Amino acid sequence: MQITDRDLLNPANKNKYTMEEILENVDHLNVKFLLYTQKLDEDFCVEYILDMRMNSGDEDSYLLCEDYILSRQPHFDEKLFLQLRDIKYKDWVEED
Repeated sequence: MQITDRDLLNPANKNKYTMEEILENVDHLNVKFLLYTQKLDEDFCVEYILDMRMNSGDEDSYLLCEDYILSRQPHFDEKLFLQLRDIKYKDWVEED
């Protein structure tokens, strides 16, 4: 089943899609729309939404940060999310 951005923005489809369906369609979906409209998991957000290119000049690099993702996905286990981030972006994350 192909999901479109229009499908995501339809209020009737809020939290409708499974992670499997989302993964099958992620290459052509707007990640901000996914973040706003679907219940995602920590691994998916680290892999596909978190943007550690803070100095890239890309507007989304400032928006798609840890705090913003956590605010849009309040069900997250924050500790797990940050651990996954540290693993994927070990060269970008400052040591405490």
